[in-house]
Amino acid sequence: MTAVAARAAEPPVVRTDLSPAGLVAAIVDDFRASAVRRRDLAGERVIDTRAVLAHVTSVNSPDVNQVVRARLAGGRAAVDAAIEATIREFGGRPFLWWVGPGDEPADLSERLGTHGLVFLDEIPGMAMDLADLADETSSPPPAEITIEPVLDAAAIDAFHAVVTHGFPEELGDDAAVTAIAVGTAKVAAENSYREPNGAPTRWLGSVAGRPVATARLHTAAGVAGVYTVITVADVRRRGYGAAMTRRALLAARDTDLRIATLQASEAGLGIYERMGFRTICTFRIHEWRP
Repeated sequence: MTAVAARAAEPPVVRTDLSPAGLVAAIVDDFRASAVRRRDLAGERVIDTRAVLAHVTSVNSPDVNQVVRARLAGGRAAVDAAIEATIREFGGRPFLWWVGPGDEPADLSERLGTHGLVFLDEIPGMAMDLADLADETSSPPPAEITIEPVLDAAAIDAFHAVVTHGFPEELGDDAAVTAIAVGTAKVAAENSYREPNGAPTRWLGSVAGRPVATARLHTAAGVAGVYTVITVADVRRRGYGAAMTRRALLAARDTDLRIATLQASEAGLGIYERMGFRTICTFRIHEWRP
């Protein structure tokens, strides 16, 4: 069990392996690195053992309490005991358990159900070669949206307001929302609002001065991982999510990253496919609900 360390100053080695196995590794490694990244939250720690990789906090939100790798060995009794021990690590708080490629045993998803974790969804893990990404000359954003990098405290407050408005049920109670916003802003400022390779971490889209859309870039695994693509409910289906994703990925390509990865919602799947992403693997998400 380890404390959450600050992100390394040196940019990671750029991945260029476009084979199926290479893309699976890129998707999984970036997702896991993003999930356990530092947020400066109360009780924050990373469990990183041969059996489990998890991000644990004292904040009452599944967004910041997650199991993202499990390789549980032994017979049924040993695996059941390991699952129960992992559940106890979260101290009765809600958390997500992602079952992804390489997780063990093969029936882990079914085992989690017997321990009270609710299956939520099966999520595609997607990847693309950034060399194939059309630029904004070929695929311009909607004329009314202005997309800017988040590079100061005011912008990150606006970013978090969009996230909270877009998916409030995923962030927990009011205290959790506030804690996540404060911790996020602190770590962002410490990192000068940029990834180790210099690309802005977050992007904010506004229409007529109103912040309406977000995207987050993560590069710790040597790829352009895209997360937090959110549009507020009343202006969805106008191409804003695709425009936000494209802008973040073009910035990543400008830093010589080669591979882009993401986990797609059902609503976003077709959008990402049209951009050039392909489904490479799947994740199964479960939730512990106290």
